[in-house]
Amino acid sequence: MMKKNTGILIALIMAACLLGCGADETKTTTVSLDKKGKIINTIYEDFGEEYYDISELTRMAEDEIALFNSERLSEKITLGSVDKISDGTMVKMVLNFETTDDYEDFNNTTLYYGTVQDAMDRGYEISSELIDENGLKVSLEAVENNKNNHIIITKDKSVFITPYNIVYTTNGVSLKGKKEAVLSSSTNDEIQLILSK
Repeated sequence: MMKKNTGILIALIMAACLLGCGADETKTTTVSLDKKGKIINTIYEDFGEEYYDISELTRMAEDEIALFNSERLSEKITLGSVDKISDGTMVKMVLNFETTDDYEDFNNTTLYYGTVQDAMDRGYEISSELIDENGLKVSLEAVENNKNNHIIITKDKSVFITPYNIVYTTNGVSLKGKKEAVLSSSTNDEIQLILSK
């Protein structure tokens, strides 16, 4: 497990996960999954330079990632980039995760990606309150018919970009196109997205 003195970077990531998206649509924290479950996590957060600079933040991120990887004896996370956005104190950080398990462990949150059947086999309960794109409640029979489809189960309130079309969601999730879901609009603690495959 990560040591408790890793506060600043974890605080940055957790704040981004909890806030999900900011006022500017182009500066939205996203969790983008590919078909194999690898993740690109693009985080935007406001940081005042009076506390630290971009090089210090980069060093902290590198140290935390190195610690995480060393405890797992392999490279589970890589730092894509850390950049200051030109219009102020906003910082953009890109992290690459090998698996959803690595994302879960690093961010101390829930994130499952796999088939509906596999989720059920692992003890996850598929919500009986899922809705389709028109806001209509999905029948349990429809869920049964989609056991080979993929599902995302998470407590992370970021914007999720999925590898397949989103067909059913937890109530309150806003869809932006077929593969992008804004989870911050849902009041549920745990959110589920059933995908087309």
